[in-house]
Amino acid sequence: MTKIPPALIGLMPVIGYARVSTWREEMISVAIQISVVEEAAARKGRIVTEWIIDEDATGRNFKRKVMRAIEIVEDGERPERELWSWKFSRFGRNRYGVAMNLARIEEAGGDLVSATEDVDASTATGSFTRDMLFAVAAFESNRAGEQWKETHELRRNLGLPATGGRRFGYQWHPRRRPDGAGGWTLREERYLALPPQAQHVVDGYLDHIRGKIGAGKWAVRLNEAGLLNSRGEPWQDQTALWYLDSGFAAGLLRVHRKDTPCHRRGNCAKKDHHYFRPAEHESLIDGDTWENYWDRRTAGPITPPRAYDPVYPLAGLVKCGLCQAMRRTSAGQIHAAKGDPGYGYRCGLRARHAIQHDPMYIRRRIVEDRVREWLDEIAHEINEIAAGRVALPAAPQLAPDVETQRKRLEKEVDKATRGLDKATESYSLGDIPRDSYLRTRDKLTERRDMAQSALDELPGKPAEPINPVIYRETVHGLIAEWNTISVAAKRRTLADVVRRVEIFPNDGVEVVPVWAPDDPPQIKRPRAARRAFK
Repeated sequence: MTKIPPALIGLMPVIGYARVSTWREEMISVAIQISVVEEAAARKGRIVTEWIIDEDATGRNFKRKVMRAIEIVEDGERPERELWSWKFSRFGRNRYGVAMNLARIEEAGGDLVSATEDVDASTATGSFTRDMLFAVAAFESNRAGEQWKETHELRRNLGLPATGGRRFGYQWHPRRRPDGAGGWTLREERYLALPPQAQHVVDGYLDHIRGKIGAGKWAVRLNEAGLLNSRGEPWQDQTALWYLDSGFAAGLLRVHRKDTPCHRRGNCAKKDHHYFRPAEHESLIDGDTWENYWDRRTAGPITPPRAYDPVYPLAGLVKCGLCQAMRRTSAGQIHAAKGDPGYGYRCGLRARHAIQHDPMYIRRRIVEDRVREWLDEIAHEINEIAAGRVALPAAPQLAPDVETQRKRLEKEVDKATRGLDKATESYSLGDIPRDSYLRTRDKLTERRDMAQSALDELPGKPAEPINPVIYRETVHGLIAEWNTISVAAKRRTLADVVRRVEIFPNDGVEVVPVWAPDDPPQIKRPRAARRAFK
């Protein structure tokens, strides 16, 4: 909180808010906003005792520090009851968010004041004028958003990334460049490969496919080589993973699907929300390398770090069968005995006293021999299926009334959601009072949540069983080369056909293939418990 000089004691304390927009045409500096607000507040007998600053923040939502300013106005122990900003548009450009958060301020006896727009919102005319200013701000924001979307789509149609900018492994030649005389020279925008960086990219993809490294180790390798990312900063694990997954080095553009609802389109990381489009720039890796990499990322996104440089052929694949039966994930922990650091497996959670069940201990050699026997058994079974002597089981069918219930519940969810939208719009336009809106909101939210909960509990459509014949070549290759290939190669190839190896008391071993039915969801422990047993 700002210390008030003695000469200013007696002025009404207020909260100041400044926001620097992400739109370039609105880059009004924080210093200018602070100066204008403080001068205007002083003329009105106010003093800004605390500033809330949102730098490079959009006004299209309220996931900003401005919520802290609203909380201060609502705090009965604080003297500030007015929130001052440079313009009303700094507060927000989303009409629903503006209406709801402005209602919070006014319900607490506060007021939103613009330093450059002389509007008295306590009068009908002033309130109407302020609403019009907010409507204009929302219109300008939506218009700018549409123009940017059109620009992004045009660039993609030209085979260019939507936002331009530098990309690691390439030399970027932007469309505009200074001509040295105060003007600009236009040219074709291009991305040309940089051989030194490009080789690191190729090695990163190939080593990831071979199972030698993950994104984290690749980031360490780049930092040790003194290479920075496109923002001029050292590589982080997530940055390296984002670069590899982007497909840019394969001559592709990763694009969010238009028909997929998502409230985080700009920062969405879900693989099924995106697709890839061909680009015009030169690719650093060939199509086969990219497809092999993407297959590994989509088929097995969660790979234990120890599996990238394994000492044992089943590293990261062995699980405790008793914990698995209780829907708890517990790895088979390597245990040293008789001078051998990898003599046997035991339950990791039980060894840390995080769970109680029968003793779980089995020699590593027994587990590996059982997996080798399973390969022979499954090879024979696959040969029988391929020859037509064994038929795959048919997929189970849902009860006829389940699909009917699903459609009914989906309609209820959609109806309640549309009702919420309509009530919010009516409230923001002043058509209904706040208490009526709150009752309607709570009733519709409860109805929607109950329908959604019932919908989530319905059984999903059973998946068609996977035909193990597609793994025939892999299984036969493992059997033929079992004693000749390296541990790392054996571990990578086993992961292509084995989902996990469950161990049980009395030397029990069960191999679960990748074509087995999906596992039930795991039970998540409370956060505090997860921290306690890390």
